[in-house]
Amino acid sequence: MGRTLLSPERRSKIKKTNIGRVIIFCEGKTEKYYFDYFAEIIKKNKYTDIKVEIKTADGNAKTVLNYADNFLIEEKNNRKYSNYGKYLAFDCDDPTDIQEVICASQEGKYDLLISNCMFETWLLMHFEDVDEKLTKRKTYSRLSSHLHNKYIKGHKGKTREIIQNGDIEKAIDNASALEKLYYSQGMNLFTSIKKMNPYTSVYKLVEQFMAEISG
Repeated sequence: MGRTLLSPERRSKIKKTNIGRVIIFCEGKTEKYYFDYFAEIIKKNKYTDIKVEIKTADGNAKTVLNYADNFLIEEKNNRKYSNYGKYLAFDCDDPTDIQEVICASQEGKYDLLISNCMFETWLLMHFEDVDEKLTKRKTYSRLSSHLHNKYIKGHKGKTREIIQNGDIEKAIDNASALEKLYYSQGMNLFTSIKKMNPYTSVYKLVEQFMAEISG
């Protein structure tokens, strides 16, 4: 669990917010295993609840958005999760109208955990600075070089190995620096995501998870 704790220096710098109850809709097993890792630790706090829902059938940004909308329309879910913070986690490699999907997601008042081009971009940041566009194959290859064996997408053990052996604070710094660079160039999530590669906003929630765990 030690690697999920913030360093004292960072703990003193960030503004901790009360996570409270959140529900995360994601497109694949890798994302679910990643968020579940933190949820399993944080669930010991009776004031916090993290629920992770997954849509894997031909999952992409659009199917995740549609799944979340339909899930929350159901009366029992609407009642249960009405006061939860709602997050969508998806990649930008598909569909082609990703910018429109992002804007539609915002209209539904979801917080977005977006990675360009994919969630593994965020995972690779646990080991090295990612500041150039990489193909999927190159990303997988570089991830594998940091693991005991070849990286396998959607593998619970590999996802946990990345969290436990990687440096989450390093990943947060890398992602934050990239976002600031894009913003300084006049780009933002809602107008320029296709140009923002590599990019991930996952770090924002993960940093709060770590702050919660660190106490």
